[in-house]
Amino acid sequence: MEKSLYLLEIEIEQLKRRFEFAPADVLSEADQCLIRSRQIHFAEGIIQCLMLMCRCSLLLGKHTQGIRCAKEALAAQNELDNDEYLPEILHLHALHFWEEGKFYTAQQYWIHALEQAALEEEIDILIESLLGLGNIWRSTHEYHLACATHELAVKVANNTRQESLEGRARILWAWDLYLLNRYVDMLTVLDGALEVLEDSHFQQQLAEVWDFRALALLGLERLEDAEEAARNAHDLAVANNLSWVKAHSYVNRARLEMLRQNMVEATALLNRAEQAARDTTNDELLALVYYQQSLVAEQQQDYQAALSAFKRYRSYSTSQLKIQTNRESKDKIRNSKKQLEQRARKLINRIRGQYEYDPEKHLSNVVSETYWWEQLVLFKTALKSSNYSVVIIYHENPRYIDACTELTHSLCSKQDLVSRLSSDRLGLLLADKGDDARQVFHILQQMIKIYPWGRKGLTGKLPDISLHDILSFPFTLDQLTELPLKGS
Repeated sequence: MEKSLYLLEIEIEQLKRRFEFAPADVLSEADQCLIRSRQIHFAEGIIQCLMLMCRCSLLLGKHTQGIRCAKEALAAQNELDNDEYLPEILHLHALHFWEEGKFYTAQQYWIHALEQAALEEEIDILIESLLGLGNIWRSTHEYHLACATHELAVKVANNTRQESLEGRARILWAWDLYLLNRYVDMLTVLDGALEVLEDSHFQQQLAEVWDFRALALLGLERLEDAEEAARNAHDLAVANNLSWVKAHSYVNRARLEMLRQNMVEATALLNRAEQAARDTTNDELLALVYYQQSLVAEQQQDYQAALSAFKRYRSYSTSQLKIQTNRESKDKIRNSKKQLEQRARKLINRIRGQYEYDPEKHLSNVVSETYWWEQLVLFKTALKSSNYSVVIIYHENPRYIDACTELTHSLCSKQDLVSRLSSDRLGLLLADKGDDARQVFHILQQMIKIYPWGRKGLTGKLPDISLHDILSFPFTLDQLTELPLKGS
């Protein structure tokens, strides 16, 4: 029995690593694992198999099967004496209803998932739920709400060092800003996304970042920069077989040529975009291509071609509208729209209170990395009148940095700011300089020396701590990592 359970656990873990690459195969194998889990009454195995089948069904577009698996997983979870898997199960329900276009049902499940994730401290699901709620508000044209929700998702991901999710959140936030015509803000958000994703393997996200960057630059009529961004997006899309980004990059380049009054090249690019969009079977993207084709034809005074392209645009766009209207009419939760929105806002405001800087809250001096660097630059501008110093604590093991965060915070006054700058560095903006700063620094040094690290299972070398003058301190984390480690 124990051997069977052990082997089953290993097999389920292996399937989790494969489902994104071979969902059909994993779906079949997970079904077999489910049968075996039920035979030996392995409750957690049953839930994990059902969640895995649910994710595979999502990738394969089998939403009826996916929802059935999610409901079975929820029933199995309710029989346990804990809620370990509940946030993810609720999130999986929401994903399937979102894909089916039942926005309000999806919203209801994401609200529940957000609530449970906050209780269970499931940060991944908390961020995913914020992204989902923001997407719903964008799809229902509540752009300001979508923007605020995705901005909060970025703050939570940044605070908790979830780089992949921060990248996704920044892309979605940039999309909201585009719909609000805030192009300069888009560039700032996308710069942050490039920093987060530059050393990662998330090529699709990088392609999307460059694609949105091209949109922002086109909005600002910075044509040369827009062309470079669009080509970067196109190259990444071709290299990684990303049809959607490839088609959209053609549209961006066509808009660029329109601004240059080069209608022949714009027409050629839109023809390529049409072919790429057909490969994606994305009617929304096709509608965008046809609309751009009608504009180009009108500029060329080819009114017959313009009319023909516009008719195709109207056909596809009205078809999409009818489909969505039909989906919404089948969504039983749509009548509770106002109550859902009110509940979502309350919950989001509660989470915002936990992650945004608030001088009155517990560990009030611990702020996000972004806020810390912003304040550093602000204090630097005061030059000689600045009353701040910087203390950096370094250790390769993040668990040492976790403990040092609490130690450092215990010495802080109201004006000091502490932030986790990376997995191995903690930064303290100390509202003192000269002898006063050195005194605090030496006290912190002694606290690190006498701290009972062994009780936490930490027996290696102690963290390195250094004191810096704020005027000579670097402006970025990259520059900071190049500094030699020192003790004072």
